[in-house]
Amino acid sequence: MTAAVLIPSPPSTSLLTAFITRHQHLLALERAAEEEQTRLLNSNCSPKLLEQRGLALGSLGVASISVGLGGKHLVELCRPLAYHTDVNLPPHTFRNGDPVRIETHVSNQGKGKKKKEEDEDQAVEGIVYRVSQEKIVVAVDGAKEVDLPERLRLLKLANTVTFDRMDKTMLRLSKAIIPDSSVPTPDTPNLSLIEVLLGIETPRWLNSVPETISSKEAGSPSNDVQWLGTALNDSQKEAIEFCLKAQDLACIHGPPGTGKTHTLIELICQLLLRPAASNTLQPPRILVTTPSNLALDNLLLRLHALSKTEPYASIFPSGSILRLGHPTRVHKDLIRETLDWRSVNGDEGQLVDDVGKDIQGHLGDLAKKKGEKGSVKGKERGKKWEEVRILRKEYRQREAKVVTNVVKAAKVVLATCHSAGSRQLSNMMFDVCIVDEATQAVEAVCWVPILKSKKLILAGDPQQLPPTIMSKADAVKSAYKDKTAEPSMEGLSLDTSGNRQDPVSGEEVTNDYPGKTKVTSLIPPRTLETTLFQRLESIYGPGIKRVLQVQYRMNASIASFPSATLYENNLVSAPSVASHRLLDLPSILDRTNEDAKETLEPPVVFFDTAGCEFYERSEGEEGDKSTGEGSKSNENEAEIVVKWARKLIDLGVTPSEIAVVTPYQAQVSLISSLLHGDFPDMTIGSAIILTLVRSNNTGQVGFLSEYRRLNVAMTRAKRQLCVVGDSSTVGKGSKYLKNWMDWLENNADVRYAGDETI
Repeated sequence: MTAAVLIPSPPSTSLLTAFITRHQHLLALERAAEEEQTRLLNSNCSPKLLEQRGLALGSLGVASISVGLGGKHLVELCRPLAYHTDVNLPPHTFRNGDPVRIETHVSNQGKGKKKKEEDEDQAVEGIVYRVSQEKIVVAVDGAKEVDLPERLRLLKLANTVTFDRMDKTMLRLSKAIIPDSSVPTPDTPNLSLIEVLLGIETPRWLNSVPETISSKEAGSPSNDVQWLGTALNDSQKEAIEFCLKAQDLACIHGPPGTGKTHTLIELICQLLLRPAASNTLQPPRILVTTPSNLALDNLLLRLHALSKTEPYASIFPSGSILRLGHPTRVHKDLIRETLDWRSVNGDEGQLVDDVGKDIQGHLGDLAKKKGEKGSVKGKERGKKWEEVRILRKEYRQREAKVVTNVVKAAKVVLATCHSAGSRQLSNMMFDVCIVDEATQAVEAVCWVPILKSKKLILAGDPQQLPPTIMSKADAVKSAYKDKTAEPSMEGLSLDTSGNRQDPVSGEEVTNDYPGKTKVTSLIPPRTLETTLFQRLESIYGPGIKRVLQVQYRMNASIASFPSATLYENNLVSAPSVASHRLLDLPSILDRTNEDAKETLEPPVVFFDTAGCEFYERSEGEEGDKSTGEGSKSNENEAEIVVKWARKLIDLGVTPSEIAVVTPYQAQVSLISSLLHGDFPDMTIGSAIILTLVRSNNTGQVGFLSEYRRLNVAMTRAKRQLCVVGDSSTVGKGSKYLKNWMDWLENNADVRYAGDETI
C-alpha cells in the first residue's frame, strides 16, 4: 500500500540560511580532515609505507608526453625495466580525477634542505587522466614547462576540486533562494525544483495524479505506457510511471538485487519518447549522474548495448549518448561515447588536431636532451615555449567550440555528480537530472547537477552504505555544540503529533513511519551522512518514493533477514532465484556425493567461534603511530575461511563464483596472502564468505556496529552466505547484531568453528 505525500510547513528565510550555512561548515570540516590526513601521511610516512598504502608509486619513468583536451600535457608514466622486473603497476589507490604530484623519486626522508628545494622545482602537479594495468597518464597544466627527471615518484594529493565545486554550488543555491536587496536576484529557470527540494513548495504530478498521492491513485501500474522492456515487474513499472508523472521530484528506492539499473534504463527510454514540455515536440535532454565512475560506467554499458538493437536504436541515434570525464575502465566499444573521442575524431576535431600536432612537434624538440640532434638550447628554448603557449591558446579556443557542439548534440549526458560542474557543461540546462546511487553521495555534491536541471529523479537505497565521511564524529559534534558555529534554528517547524489530513481523500495521514523522525520542515544537517534522499523522505514521508520489491539475486533464505529487518518484509524473491543453491551450478560434477550435498546445499552457513578463544589481533597501532590508524585481523577465522573456500573449489565451485568479504583491511591482506596466489579470480560471486573478525571479552565490534555495512555484505551473496564470527562478541554490539546472531542460530546451518574436519 502506497503512503501519501505529506505537506510540510515552509521554512523561514532564517532556516534556509541556517541550512546552507550548516552545509558549508560541515564541508569545511571534511575538507580540513582530508587535507590533514594527506599532510600527515606525506610528512610522517616513509616512502615505502606510502607505497604500501597505495598513496605513492616509486621508480617510475616517462613513457611519452602528448597533448590532450585543453592543450594540457598528458604525461604517461610507466615502470621501466631498469628499476623493476614487472611492468605492471602494484596495488594502488590512484583513480581518474585524483590530484597528484610528479616528483623526483625518493628512497628515504633524509634529504638536505637544498636538495629538497631542487626536487620541488622539478615537481609538477596534475590530475590523473587515465589508469591502466601498466601505465598512469597524468594531465598537467601546460602553463609550466615540463622538465622531469629520469626517475620519478607519483604522489597522491588532497582532492580540493570537488570541495571547491560544492562550495561554489552552495553559494549559488544561497543566491537563488535567499533574497539580497543589494544584489539583483539571478535568473533561476529551475526555481520550482529548488523550492520543492527545500520544502518551500510541494511536489507536483501531471494530469490525473493529484499533488498528494494516496494509495487509491497509485497502487499499481496503468496501461498508459507502452513498455520497451519485456521483463519489468509491477513494482518497477509503478516506479517508472511515478517518475514520468512527476513534474519536479520523484525517488526510487532500490533494495539489493531489485533491478534498479534496469528500471532506470527503461525510465530514460520512456522519457525520450515524450516531449520535454507541452510547447515543444523535442525530447528532453537528460543528465545522468552518479557519485562514482564505476556506477556511471555500468549505466553507460547498458545504454550502449541497447542503442545497437531495436526498438532502442531509433531512440538513441548516433551522438545522442555522451560520457563526460574519463571512465575508469573503458571497453573498446565505449570509446566512441566519450567526449574525448568525439572531440578529436569528429569532423570539427580535425581543425583541433592540426594545432595539436604543431604543439606535439614543439614539445618533442623541447624534450630532447642536450647533445641530441635537434635539441633546443638557450634563448631558442624560451622562444619555442612561447610558440607553444600561443598555439595552446588557439587550441583551447577551437576545442571549446567543438566540445560545446558535441555536448549540445547529445540527448543523454552521463557524468559523475561533481564533474557535472565542469566547464563543458557551463551555462547548460537539462530537462531531467537522474542521480543514481544517491544514498552514497553527500547532499552538497548532488546539488551540482541539480542546479542545471528542471526535474530530479533520485535512485538509491538508504539501507546500504552512506557517503564516506572523513571528518571525525567528535569534531562535528563539538562544532555543533559551539554556539558560534551552530546555525540559527529559528523558524524550525515540528509537529509533535505528526498528524495531517490528505486534502484529496480526507483521510488522516501521519509522518510517523518506521525508522524516520517526525519532521515537517527543513532541518540543518548534523552530519554529511544525511543524504538528500533521506532528507526528502523525512520531509514528505514515504509517499515521495516508490520501492522496487522483487529481488533477482539471492536465495530466499539469504534475503529473508534483510527483508524482515530493513525492508518491512516487502523484499520478494523472484522464482528464478528463490531456491537456487551452489549445488545447482553446472560446474558441480557429482551432486549425489554426500559431502557435496552437505557443503553446497545450505544457503546460509554459520561458523560460530564463541568459546573457541579465536581472539582478534590489532595491527598498525604500534607500527604506525604517525597516522594513528589500526586494523584488525583474526588468524583463526582466516584459517576457517581458507578451508571453506578450498573445499568449495574442490567440489566444483569455480573460484570466480566465490568472494571473501571483511570490514578490516588487515584481514583482507591476511586472507589474500593465503588464497589470492592460487585463485586470483576470487572476487564477487555466488558464494560470499563473510568473516566478522571481532572476538574479545568486552563486546567491542567496531565497524560491525554500522548495520548498513553488513547489509551490503550479506546481500551480495547469491546461492550461499557463509558467516564466520563470534556470536558472543558480535551479539553485544547492538540490537540489530543480536537479532542477526539469533536469526543465524535459528535459520542457518550452524557449525562448530573448532571442528578440524571442515
